Amino acid sequence: MKGLLQIQIPNDELHRRLGGGIPSGSIILIEGDRGTGKSIFAQRLLYGFLKNGYTATYVSSQYTTVDFIRQMESLGYGIIEELIKRRLLFVSTYPLFASLTDREKFLPRFMSEHRLWEPNVIIVDSLSPFISFRVDDELIKEFSTHLKRMSSLGKVILMTVNPSEAEPEFLKILEEASTMLIRLSVKVFGGDLKNSATIVKYNNAEGIFQRIIPFRVEPKVGFIVEIAAVV
Repeated sequence: MKGLLQIQIPNDELHRRLGGGIPSGSIILIEGDRGTGKSIFAQRLLYGFLKNGYTATYVSSQYTTVDFIRQMESLGYGIIEELIKRRLLFVSTYPLFASLTDREKFLPRFMSEHRLWEPNVIIVDSLSPFISFRVDDELIKEFSTHLKRMSSLGKVILMTVNPSEAEPEFLKILEEASTMLIRLSVKVFGGDLKNSATIVKYNNAEGIFQRIIPFRVEPKVGFIVEIAAVV
């Protein structure tokens, strides 16, 4: 694939605020503490990709398949048809939480599972449980190289991570490898708590993008970009 991958859906401003789409070959890292909206952001992008005809893998450390379907339905982002037609491959990593040894095996297994890397878009939400401990330096380099190799094929790779739960050296490598780095936060604005996404880095942007994107989430409506800026 070349050019921009479209993520536009009706009545949604995120597509335009991100410069008209996501450049093919992007490595996107979404950082944020618990409750800042990392999963919601990833799920909105997933839905946008699917509705514009792209295939995707979604690896989750939070949901079973049934839980994920319910979560997406609660946002108004139905994905059952995509699952049935195999345009979406969903993988739960719950079985890997049994022990630290199982979690340590995740990255090598993840890289070697070619089926997971066949779709246009690969999303890992979240990577935190698998990089919360000291990771072998060679494995870090191997993972970074793998991400770059996959992105060179035009695939979009998106990962979410909680910086406070990640091993610092691994997080640094991921930030350096990313072509788009987004940091989420929750701030007080007008007496209310508001979520905002700050685009720290956006390489290869083909259109004008908004550096700070305030947003909220509504049941059955999903991700909504706010008009007012949050500073």
